Amino acid sequence: MRIRKSYLLLLIIGAILLSASCVKDLDFDQIEEVVLTPVFELDFIFSEFDMNDFVPDGLPTDTEFDVPREQLRDTVNYDLVGSDFAVDNLDRIELTFEVRNTIQREFTIQFQFLTDADQPIGELYTIPIQAGLGEGTAPVISFSVPNPIVLDNATLNELSQAQKIATEVIIPTLNTDLRGVLHIRSKASYFVNYEL
Repeated sequence: MRIRKSYLLLLIIGAILLSASCVKDLDFDQIEEVVLTPVFELDFIFSEFDMNDFVPDGLPTDTEFDVPREQLRDTVNYDLVGSDFAVDNLDRIELTFEVRNTIQREFTIQFQFLTDADQPIGELYTIPIQAGLGEGTAPVISFSVPNPIVLDNATLNELSQAQKIATEVIIPTLNTDLRGVLHIRSKASYFVNYEL
């Protein structure tokens, strides 16, 4: 009997405390001030250029040669913004590159966005690549991290019809004695700014 009275007394005290607790007035209109700002990172351009794959058979040592441009071009489907929602709510897209080169030549990478009908749209972007030190050495790394390519809102509106990306490695005349590999990695960081 005594235990029941103790439980009853605790229940009454708990009910009094709950009803007398302090609650700050909530402003439910604050939900309109919420802004979501996530960042999404996606693969952008990945490529590898190995000198062993491009030296023509049968050429003597220390002979210069050119690689046909069509072998150094690539076009892939890449829907940059995807929808009007993305265009309206993207603050910017930052494109960053990391290129590792062991070939003893400087290179240039160019890329441009294309419409579905393969028409160029927007700017032609160029990335210079430092010469490597030769096969078997540590690669010379070229970064764009301190200065990524930034596609602001105005540029994204211009590129809203982009459905593909065309890339090309521009190389100087090569030599049959050159060896090494050029690795290209990049990512696209999408900065969203969405107000509820």
